[in-house]
Order: sequence, then structure tokens, then C-alpha cells
Amino acid sequence: MTRGIPMLRSLPACLALAFGVQGCAFFKPSSVPAEVEVISEGTVCDAAGAQFALGKTVDERLGEEARGRAHAKVVRVLRPGQIVTREFDASRLTLDADARGVVTRAHCG
Repeated sequence: MTRGIPMLRSLPACLALAFGVQGCAFFKPSSVPAEVEVISEGTVCDAAGAQFALGKTVDERLGEEARGRAHAKVVRVLRPGQIVTREFDASRLTLDADARGVVTRAHCG
């Protein structure tokens, strides 16, 4: 009986190791293509088209024009201290503005 007890103590460690190895095999990263294929116009933002907005006061008209020139699906304006999500969206144009509403940066994401 005393011989089986040390084995029982090591059982959780063995199981953790076995499931850990299996878990690593299950969550292998998938292969990512080297290039992103644009399926249709407006699916991938090109911030170069929105650089004209730098130094201008942001409003709805400027935001829409920048979005159109960048071929983005949506535009968002970020102001200092604003709480934002950090997920990357390749179809979104982001305009960073200072406290006065002047665009300081135009980028995708």
C-alpha cells in the first residue's frame, strides 16, 4: 500500500504534463499568408490618402473626406484622454486629434 501513495502524489503532475503537451499541440498557430489579398475596394485602409488632414480641425466633413481618400470603411477620431479599444481593424482610419481638435496623425487600425 505504501508503494502506491508516492505514485498517486505524482499523478497530478503527470496529468498536467500530458495535458500541457497536448494543449500546446492543439493551439498551434495557423500559417499566415505573407501578403494580404484585397477582396474588394474599401476593405484595407491606406492612410497615405488621409495625410492631407494633418493640421486641420476635425469635423464630420473632414472625417468623411479622409475616410474616402484612405479607402477605409470607417473613421474614428481619438482625442487626448479618450478611452479606446486597442483591436486592430485594417479597414478603419484613425485620426488622432489634439485638445483643440486639430489632426496630429492619420493612421489605419
